[in-house]
Amino acid sequence: MLRKIIDLIEPDNGCEGFSEGEEPTVTLVLDDGRSVKVYDNLAYEKDWDTGREISDEEIDKYSLS
Repeated sequence: MLRKIIDLIEPDNGCEGFSEGEEPTVTLVLDDGRSVKVYDNLAYEKDWDTGREISDEEIDKYSLS
């Protein structure tokens, strides 16, 4: 089943930024009420942005949470 992304939440790491070796993540807020954390570069590559859709299979495969 496809789920619509209704919001993106990116962490605010302040002026320190990310630690060495830490890969940035983003949380996708879905229309079914779930929040799914994925790697930021993956979301960019897959074009997962507000208004786009993501399948349950992709959520299961790529979710970090």
